[in-house]
Amino acid sequence: GLNSPLARKYTEEFIGKKNVFDLDLRMTSEDFAFYSQVFPSTFYRIGIKNVQKGITSSLHTPTFNVDEEAIIHGMGNLAWLAVSFLKLYN
Repeated sequence: GLNSPLARKYTEEFIGKKNVFDLDLRMTSEDFAFYSQVFPSTFYRIGIKNVQKGITSSLHTPTFNVDEEAIIHGMGNLAWLAVSFLKLYN
């Protein structure tokens, strides 16, 4: 993949290896690709659907909703990545 192997390792430590997987590349209007050509980078998406709670609509639809627990995991992962990389380079 295009992502930093070390960032993937840290993410797997935080949310479990079974919850981290590669997605197919797709065309989006995202400038991030240019940054990743210069610096080791990671671009990840957070699953925000929850069938048990009836949260199943896709982004850009009138019924879109977010399982707010996913936001907590996403923020936690960003914090874990920051701490892990700071420990590595300190």
